[in-house]
Amino acid sequence: MTSVESASKQVSNINNIRHQIPLVTVFFIVLLIVIVVWFFRGGSFRLYASLFFGIYHLTKLSWLSIILVSVVQNIMLLPLRFLYERFYLDLKKFEHALKKTKEDEQYILLHRQVREGNASVIFYAINFIILFIAFFSAGRVFLLEFYRTPISRSFLYNFIPYPEYPLQGVIFNFPFVNVVKTYAVSWSTIFHIWLWIIVFFVALRLLWRLLKPIFSKNAGLLRFRIGYNRIFVIIGGFIGTFLIATTLLLRHFPTQFHFYYLSANLSHQNTTFNLITAICTFFAALYSGYQHNREESREARQAGIPEDVIAKVNKAYSRNSFRNGLFLGFSAYWITRLMPSSHDLSVLAFEACYVLSPITFDLVIPRSKHRA
Repeated sequence: MTSVESASKQVSNINNIRHQIPLVTVFFIVLLIVIVVWFFRGGSFRLYASLFFGIYHLTKLSWLSIILVSVVQNIMLLPLRFLYERFYLDLKKFEHALKKTKEDEQYILLHRQVREGNASVIFYAINFIILFIAFFSAGRVFLLEFYRTPISRSFLYNFIPYPEYPLQGVIFNFPFVNVVKTYAVSWSTIFHIWLWIIVFFVALRLLWRLLKPIFSKNAGLLRFRIGYNRIFVIIGGFIGTFLIATTLLLRHFPTQFHFYYLSANLSHQNTTFNLITAICTFFAALYSGYQHNREESREARQAGIPEDVIAKVNKAYSRNSFRNGLFLGFSAYWITRLMPSSHDLSVLAFEACYVLSPITFDLVIPRSKHRA
């Protein structure tokens, strides 16, 4: 065999390798096409409409059916949670690679990993698409006014019984607080409270700087220092807003109040319910940011990154989480003002499932050994 023929054969082999697409990538492309076609043909909307009316057939209560839709969705998505734990380490490596890549090059990185048949990255893409469709479709269902206006039979599966109208249980009662009397703490007292709080934290910092050379290797003191850093990070990222909020609370401290039940008609807009949704969305965003920061801090400590560096990064993350919470809270209030209260209840149910997940759904999911 001549050298020219040998070189030609090598080039041919290289071209075949370049054009050969892994089987897992082919499966991903086919699955993606099926999901997109199913979504645009109304499949996801029909699924959630059937799910709601199937549960309603059993409960005969609209408000309870909306809450149970959130619970059932979390159960349906458990397989994705199992797979996430299976690919946890590879997904973390891919996320770190994305962070180090310029924004205009991230799509190229994703495309290359999918083309090469990286199973974890393919799962990453499929998981994102499925979650987007799930939450979009669930929200879209409760935007429709089908509580008094009969829903078209074509939106339901054949085995789902058609409901009798008008639907029952459209009034949702939820506990609320009515403040009758307040007490205004004097400005001098508020000033002294904040002065002593500032002095306390400053003293702790100065004390640590003095004792650090002596007790830096003391495990017990180090744990205390880590706990102190966490508290400082949590309040340090939004100290200004926290100061304003606590001052308003002290100037209008409730001294007499009583509980009562507010009623919201799920087929109509309710401003009070909108406000509750906005506040809960704000705190859910803060909780999500806290969980993310805790996970990132754990990984940083495992990598041997100094505590001072971790504290600085977490402070920036906490500030971003607070801003995101404000933005999402205001957005939730503005958007839900234009929608029936059923959408508010749906949002609150999804947020409750997320916050309670560590003591509910997460208990049945085996955690990756790389999280330990």
